[in-house]
Amino acid sequence: GDPTVKGIFALSCLFMVEVTILDYSMKVLAKAKFDGEHPGDPTAATAAFASFMGFFGQSANGLSFCFSLVGTSFVIRRLGLNKTVILFPTLCLLAIFLVYAYPTLEVVFAMMLVLKGLSYSLNNPCKEILYQPTSSAVKFKAKSWIDVFGARGSKALGSVVTNAFSDSAADLLTYGSFVAMAVSSFLIYVAWWMGVTFDTLVANGVKLGDEQTVPEQATGKEDDTSCAVDDDKPAASDDAAAPSQDAKKTEIAV
Repeated sequence: GDPTVKGIFALSCLFMVEVTILDYSMKVLAKAKFDGEHPGDPTAATAAFASFMGFFGQSANGLSFCFSLVGTSFVIRRLGLNKTVILFPTLCLLAIFLVYAYPTLEVVFAMMLVLKGLSYSLNNPCKEILYQPTSSAVKFKAKSWIDVFGARGSKALGSVVTNAFSDSAADLLTYGSFVAMAVSSFLIYVAWWMGVTFDTLVANGVKLGDEQTVPEQATGKEDDTSCAVDDDKPAASDDAAAPSQDAKKTEIAV
């Protein structure tokens, strides 16, 4: 596949590895907290955990809505696509550093809000803009695969990490943070490269996938040339017939 399409895939999906790790870590910490607050009462602990997750969902969606309403277009216009694309993985890396330094439920909760909210309101719009210098065929094939298989594959990769350290919350937060930091660092580089590539493609008016139509246009021109030659043939025969008529008139005159 084209490197540009691979870059879009990375920016669209790989951050979900970090989100999956943080999400599982938050749930482990929350369950431990509520089990400690309600010893011997699993029903109350489960109810408290469900209430906590409901509050988290409302907060994440509310933050995404507010930022999308007033912040997305402002940030893209003010910073430009290049810096805005880099902003999200940079904030992800900062969030992971904070979780690693302060592995508490409150910090993980706050960082998850940031990642969830900004992924919907900042990363997704930038991802859609990056599809502009691609043809309709590329969008149809690549976008559907990225949105379905790429996203699910990234979540599965994150689940592999959480499963490997599921026995210990401390190990999960420590080693899971290392994996998330590595992913964020890689995404920062990919975001920088994608910003430069996007500007180059737009400046040159190039659409990925459209270059395949060039041979067809060349073939069409050759067909037109051959048709033009065929159209000239009757004219040539008419010119050849004219001297023969003049010859007959000469014979009659003689």
